[in-house]
Amino acid sequence: MARIRGGAREHPAALLAGAAIVTSGVLLLHWLGRLTFWRDEWDFLLHRRSWSVGTFFDPFVEHLVAASILIYKVGISAFGMDSARPFQLVSVALFLLSVALLFVYVSRRVGEWLALAAILPILFLGPSWDDLLFPFQMALFGSIACGIGALIAIERRDRTWDLVAMGLLIASLLFSDLGIPFVAGVTVQLAFDRDRWHRAVVVAVPTALWLLWYAGWGHNAETFISAANLAHAPSYIFSGLGTSLAVWAGLSSTPYNSDALEWGRPLLIVIMGLAAWRLYVLRRPSPRVLGTAVILLGFWSLTALNTNPFAPATAGRYQYIGIVLLALLAAELAAGLRVRRYVMVALVLAGAAAAMVNFVRLQDAAHGLAGIAERERGGLAALELTRGRVDPGFILTRANSDVDYLEILDAGSYFSAVDAYGSPAYTPAELASASESARVAADRVFASALGVGLRPGPEGRPGTCAELRPGVGPAIVQLPPEGVVLRAGLPGSRLSLRRYATSFPVSLGTLPPGRSEVLSIPPDRSARPWTLRIDGGGPVLACRAALR
Repeated sequence: MARIRGGAREHPAALLAGAAIVTSGVLLLHWLGRLTFWRDEWDFLLHRRSWSVGTFFDPFVEHLVAASILIYKVGISAFGMDSARPFQLVSVALFLLSVALLFVYVSRRVGEWLALAAILPILFLGPSWDDLLFPFQMALFGSIACGIGALIAIERRDRTWDLVAMGLLIASLLFSDLGIPFVAGVTVQLAFDRDRWHRAVVVAVPTALWLLWYAGWGHNAETFISAANLAHAPSYIFSGLGTSLAVWAGLSSTPYNSDALEWGRPLLIVIMGLAAWRLYVLRRPSPRVLGTAVILLGFWSLTALNTNPFAPATAGRYQYIGIVLLALLAAELAAGLRVRRYVMVALVLAGAAAAMVNFVRLQDAAHGLAGIAERERGGLAALELTRGRVDPGFILTRANSDVDYLEILDAGSYFSAVDAYGSPAYTPAELASASESARVAADRVFASALGVGLRPGPEGRPGTCAELRPGVGPAIVQLPPEGVVLRAGLPGSRLSLRRYATSFPVSLGTLPPGRSEVLSIPPDRSARPWTLRIDGGGPVLACRAALR
């Protein structure tokens, strides 16, 4: 055991927890280093550029995310948009802080060893990769960290610490609506306190500020709240709790699949039975038990009311939240229990085993996201090389770029941000040597942005021509700058293009027989030529098009 100031000995479980937290941070930053901005982050970067009140307080979906917007705005002003590293550092720091505070909270109830068992699966929570490997989700980490901090602060029963708790609850609400269950849970705890009226400021001020935001901005948000969602809420909550338990235990590395519920539902029934027995033994649950129960059920109830086809209870992004809140309630229920050493050892080993299962899923997700980042950088490089030709209203989509931008990224807003903050895209030299998937994405963006396609051509034989015979094998032709006129005598000639890619990812369809078609591509900022491939059909006459 190590010694710290004053000769006090640090608990070995605390040292192991610290080592696990550091390991998680190192791995996350290593994996994130291969990524760039993704999906929702583009909304902050491109469409919240001003410093107006609305920039911060207009809801994102239905959430108040002013704290995250501030972090992105300060970060991009200070460091630019060339790299996502500053935002990755903040996200990882908030995630690790939330887990460290959970360890502190749980260890005060059930001891360091059980707290270690609780946090190990969370630190490598592969099923929640879309939280851990997506800096945009710093909103969740911030809300959780501030919420747990507030729970710890109110235990001090001191005026100064009460003000700290109030500030943390405000910050939790500013990160996301996940702060609402924490405000509700603290309210329940303080309602049982003998000084409840003197301490009411802890929750009164955050509640009043959130209501002011809702009256001014939040009521404009689109939601999915409906009577149908209310009717299905109990089933949704049950599924959410069961999935979180299964993932926490390492029994499901893919929560979207049914195996999470196959394990989670019976496990939840067992856990509910144990919780009922514990409540019977306690006779009267403590305010902290009630408060943490309100936080857990409050989160799942709000999520159930606002669910939609893209937000099932088994969604991976909910499991980090669900597990953390389960851990808070479990710690309160188990507080004061005497746990035998062999049970403690078994739980720590189970936590380590669950961490290993979750780690594999996290690593796989990191590799997959690295591929998406390569395609993003390739597609954005192509977009920049078409500047001056592409319509400013052109929007990148999965169909034209191989990446789902949620229809957030338009050319005009992107170019404006690049001028102000720099570019995360590959340079032309980097694009030429990038992975095939990145070059394929680039070619698709080029073709879509430039409007590449066939158009009716002139009759007759325009200039220098050559007869291509793709029937035996594909005919491959480097396109001249002025383009080509193509004419097929027989049906079945399929056309495809490439520019940077090795394959031919841009399909032009089938060449209509018996008439001339012009393939002419507008010039852009890249000097790299296009190559045409013709497959199948009979002979094709290819002639140089008239100079543009």
